[in-house]
This record gives sequence, C-alpha cells and structure tokens, in this order.
Amino acid sequence: MSSNFRPPPRDAVCRRVTRGASAAVAVVAGCVLAVSGCSIGTQSTPVPADAPTASASASASGASRQGVPLTIQVYLVQGDHLARLTRTVPPGAGLEPSFVGLATPITSTMTAAGIRSALPLGSTPLRGSVEDGVARIELPTGFERISVHEQSLAMAQLVFTVTANSLATSVQLVQGARALPMPDPSGQLVTRPVTRVDYAAYNPPG
Repeated sequence: MSSNFRPPPRDAVCRRVTRGASAAVAVVAGCVLAVSGCSIGTQSTPVPADAPTASASASASGASRQGVPLTIQVYLVQGDHLARLTRTVPPGAGLEPSFVGLATPITSTMTAAGIRSALPLGSTPLRGSVEDGVARIELPTGFERISVHEQSLAMAQLVFTVTANSLATSVQLVQGARALPMPDPSGQLVTRPVTRVDYAAYNPPG
C-alpha cells in the first residue's frame, strides 16, 4: 500500500524549530523582566513594626494551656517526713505543673490526717526555670521568716516534687541572679544545687 505522506524539507523543519526556540527565549526574558520589576527597593523612611496586641498575647497564652490535664506527684509534709500525693493539674511547661500542684489548697481531710505544707505559700506564686538540669527557683515569699527546720522541709518538698515532674535533677534557690544557700535536714547550709540525696532523711515511709 502506498502512502501520500512526504516528509517536509529539512530547511522548513529547521525554520520551525528556530522560531519555537526564539519564542521560548522571548517568554523567559519577559518573565525575568517582570520579576526584576517587582524587586523591593530601599525605603526612604523607616516603617515601624506593630507590637503584638494584648488580645493576641492572651490568645497565645490561652492556647499554651489547652490540652489534657496532667497527673503529677506532689510531696507534702506529714509528721517529720514527706507524704507523696497524686494531683491533677492543668497542662503547662517546665516547672509550672509542679508549682500549681504545690499551691493547691490542703483539704480538711488531709489536715485531719496530719498532712500539711511547709512552704510559705502566699499571694505570690512560685517562679522558676530549668537550666542544664537545675531548677532555679526564686526565693518563696516569707521563706526567710520560717524556722530552719521548716525551711529544710520546704526544700525537700520542692526538690522531690520538681524532680518528679520535670527534667530537673536538682534545685537551687535564687534571688535574681544570686544563688542562695539552702539548709539540709541537719541545718547545715548548702551552696551547691541540692538533690533528693540531700533530703533522703525525709523520704516518705514505706
């Protein structure tokens, strides 16, 4: 069977290819010019940046508190030892769950069982952060006004609670940037960060 197809002359094919390549080059050149025309030039005067609004900050703070409540271990005082309790607190970062758990009021049932807190928890919440495994906790308000023995029990509460619920392995009381000495169970002042070993004499019975 014969065919009527005849291939076009070689020079005609070359002309079409050349025209197509020229069109593509023109398109690319046009795109480059368009992009360079949109470039950002220097500003004649500075443009102030708006600070986040209070409502935006509040929304961000609220978002960080959303989530499943946490079940943590909180250490209080019973007699001359620590008592371990389980409490449910809102989700939080760093030392916040531990501080909230320690600040939860003592119930009448707990009081009847002799459970109390040696920490002088007032209107000022506990504050602190974890740095290289050390919980640096701001001196609690009124801490310097309680007896040395109560200070030692309060330190044991902080050490056991914080190390149970955060990445911290030790605690250092601070006042601003200054590290403070802390009393151990014997009443001796310790200047280095303290651990559970320092307060092993207060371990919960059993």
